[in-house]
Amino acid sequence: MSVSVRRARSEDVDFLVELVSHEDVEPFLGAVSAKDRGAVAGEVGRSLAHPHDFGRFVIEADGLRAGAMGFELANRRSRIARLERLAVRPDFRGRRLADEAARLLQRHLVGDLGYHRLELEIYGFNERAMAHSERVGFVREGVRRRAYRRHGAWADGVLYALLADGVDVSPQVRFLHDYLGDFNECVRTGDWSRLERWFAEDGELAFEGVPVGPFVGREAIAAAYREQPPDDQLVTFRAEDRDGEVIALYGWLATPDTVSGRIVSTLDADERIDRLRVTFEDGLSWS
Repeated sequence: MSVSVRRARSEDVDFLVELVSHEDVEPFLGAVSAKDRGAVAGEVGRSLAHPHDFGRFVIEADGLRAGAMGFELANRRSRIARLERLAVRPDFRGRRLADEAARLLQRHLVGDLGYHRLELEIYGFNERAMAHSERVGFVREGVRRRAYRRHGAWADGVLYALLADGVDVSPQVRFLHDYLGDFNECVRTGDWSRLERWFAEDGELAFEGVPVGPFVGREAIAAAYREQPPDDQLVTFRAEDRDGEVIALYGWLATPDTVSGRIVSTLDADERIDRLRVTFEDGLSWS
């Protein structure tokens, strides 16, 4: 059986409404989660408009819609995503397709979008969901005791988390996302001194599509950012490791559904950035 995960589209809304309203699914979802057609359609639209910060996905098995899952940004600075709304149609259960779908989503969130930590919370009575979470790598971190009123009784909220280094994503891709996290912190604070440590002594920063640079040497790179600092944070949509060369599609937080170009990075033997190339291109798509 071939399992895949894709962003939900407008034509999936009716399927999603039927799924979350099913008598064998709804009792295990959050009490205030979207269930009517208008609310579900709004979430699908938000997922397409803000793909880095919010997601509603359809799970497919051999091309058939079999379930759904989602995430939402929980902390931008620390790159934390909260996973939610995992549901599989009852007639597809027992095939472990939710496990494969979860791993696909993990790789997307960590490898493409650059999240460092994935979190989820499960009702204490949902033993099936807790077993699934542990199978796909999540670690139980604690319990919110009797935190939620559900089905006429108080239920615990069991907390799980998975860190980026526990996901099947190359170290070079995770390195680039860590660098971009510091880049965004520099944008936020205006202090660019922390960026120097990421580059090799003779590292190079080059741009394509704008008349700037190149800059060679970590001091020159840091000075360039201090003198002409970007005024917006970066987001990524997709990243891949091509034999040590990491290529990521990036955009800006102000226009969260638009790809602005590519970031291409290579590391030296000391795991510092040897060359970072940033392109500015039109017409690229993240989907």
